Amino acid sequence: MALYHTYRPQIFADVTGQSHIITTITNQLAKGSVAHAYLFSGPRGIGKTTTARLLAKALNCTSRKEGTFEPCNTCQSCIETTAGRALDVIEIDAASHTGVDHVREHIIDNAQFRPTSSTYKVFIIDEVHMLSTSAFNALLKTLEEPPSHVVFILATTELHKLPATIISRCQRFSFTNIPFDVLKERLLFITKKERVTVDEAVLLRIIQKSDGCARDAVTLLDQVMATGETHITADVASLVLPTAQSEEAITFITHLINKDTTGALSILATLTSAGVHMHQFSHDLIELLRFLLISKTGANTAHVGLDLHDEHKKRLLTLCETITYSDLVSLIDMALQRKEKISKSPISSLPLELLVVEWASMGAPTTTPASPLPTPPQVTPPPTSPPVSSPPTPQEPPMPTQKEPSSQEEKTVIEETPPTASPASSGDAVCTIEKVKSMWSACVSKVESSSPSLVFILKMADVVSVESNIITLRVAYGFHKDKLLANTPKKLIEKSISDVLGSKMTFSVLVDVDTEAAVIKPSQELKDLAAAFGGEVVG
Repeated sequence: MALYHTYRPQIFADVTGQSHIITTITNQLAKGSVAHAYLFSGPRGIGKTTTARLLAKALNCTSRKEGTFEPCNTCQSCIETTAGRALDVIEIDAASHTGVDHVREHIIDNAQFRPTSSTYKVFIIDEVHMLSTSAFNALLKTLEEPPSHVVFILATTELHKLPATIISRCQRFSFTNIPFDVLKERLLFITKKERVTVDEAVLLRIIQKSDGCARDAVTLLDQVMATGETHITADVASLVLPTAQSEEAITFITHLINKDTTGALSILATLTSAGVHMHQFSHDLIELLRFLLISKTGANTAHVGLDLHDEHKKRLLTLCETITYSDLVSLIDMALQRKEKISKSPISSLPLELLVVEWASMGAPTTTPASPLPTPPQVTPPPTSPPVSSPPTPQEPPMPTQKEPSSQEEKTVIEETPPTASPASSGDAVCTIEKVKSMWSACVSKVESSSPSLVFILKMADVVSVESNIITLRVAYGFHKDKLLANTPKKLIEKSISDVLGSKMTFSVLVDVDTEAAVIKPSQELKDLAAAFGGEVVG
């Protein structure tokens, strides 16, 4: 029998990590004031069904004395409930029986009959969110006013899928993931009972992989114990558990922060040759980046649950000083996006290789320690704007003389649209063109998450200048300009740029006259070709 079956709690005191729920339910049992319907919600494998069975067992225990709550586990009712053959405890898997006919036949009609030998007839409906709308509607009335001998216990991992009418008719209990220390204590209890010793590093790895799920943790422990060893070391566990590539991942992050494309790609090539699964490596990478982010804020990293050596932690803390908050957030966001594409990629390492190249293209490494509010740099006016001297008396400056563009001058721009937003206020940090260009890829990625259609134009656009937090972009065609300056896209782009750069930004758009003319005016070769066939170019 599997370990999680063997060590499934048989009394309330054995339930792990849900003390806030167990206290409430046991108080109700002791006072004899149980509800007619309960709703247990929360992630998988954390004790919802186990608690439901314990509640059903305690309700029908014939040896339980008044004022107590624990089932005796020795009477006939307790034995039958534990074995899963109690006639008055009906467990229903809603995922397999979603229809209204099943609800009417097995629940509504069955609830009208009194228990065969117990005090209560208990209906445990697992994964209740899988019921159809018609089944929920049929269940409503019985759930609201069931017979006095009936108790409903609904369990679900997706509470948001339940109708509000169902939720409002139940006492709701939200189960949570098992805390790290509590889960570790439970695993040590099981290993002691099984007379097996497990190294600390192996336990940490099991808890990390289980992600707060008690059933997953016990199942992984069962797997490593299946090797037959009485002392489970990290080497023995590596035969079963996916190993963490912490050393390689930290070195990979170091190359990324230093914009060392060659070194980062070399790490990926080595891991691929060694047969390392890129999806697992990307998971380890994101966990380490998360550790960096939490460490950089100064928060406690004990809950992160990484099984890192002290030397690895020191290296990560050193890396914290060499990357800014905004760069770290951008890197994590890019890593998350690339991880999702690994399973669909024909070459498993390709998404991470693209991450390396894309990150390196964002500019030179930022080695200055980050500060949430850096001192704004001094902005020098663009050279094209003549200096304005202070006149002795207030008067309007003279208008510049209009000059027609020659073949050598004013070739690249034919029109400019003034921005609708006001320049940055004194409270906003002023951005330089170097900062905008270095973070432009992150700005484009931010826009892509909301409007992929704009990304093609933005990737083709050039950042010409930045003055008073107004970014001037140059595009190839007039219809590109019209698309960017439309009301909704403009607001979206400005918000995305402002979020990435950390300052309120706006932008204007110029059109490249050479490209525009190439579209509007046909070439001489095209005219000659049309004339040779007795035609002409129209438009």
